[in-house]
Amino acid sequence: MSTSRYSTAGFSEEQLAVLAVAEKFLAGIGARDKESMLAQILPSGGATLLRNGAPIFTTLGGVVERIPFDHPKEISEIISGQPTIFVDRDLAMAWTPYEFYIDNVLDHEGTDIWSFAKQDGRWFVSGVADNSHKPE
Repeated sequence: MSTSRYSTAGFSEEQLAVLAVAEKFLAGIGARDKESMLAQILPSGGATLLRNGAPIFTTLGGVVERIPFDHPKEISEIISGQPTIFVDRDLAMAWTPYEFYIDNVLDHEGTDIWSFAKQDGRWFVSGVADNSHKPE
């Protein structure tokens, strides 16, 4: 997991495990690895994507389907600033700023708000909300 843009100092093992799931999900975008992304989520979990001030409601599986895996240029999304992560037993949330790149050029940025559920000892993304705007 990339830690160059944020610190994990002071994070518990559970916080690190939650963050690893988010990082694996995002790494699937750049790797164009749909199966890897699907392995990190509860597909019927909910998602709210704010685009130009209007919400788009879908499932987490629907979020993965929105990824342009056949895009002719390199694409990637990274956590671009310090994440905030809370864990309570088998429930967690993370607030992560992000940046989305096309051919290593910043295309848009925003905040991802992740929900996680722990099942059979493993964390999964159970929901996400995000916003998106062009860089200033």
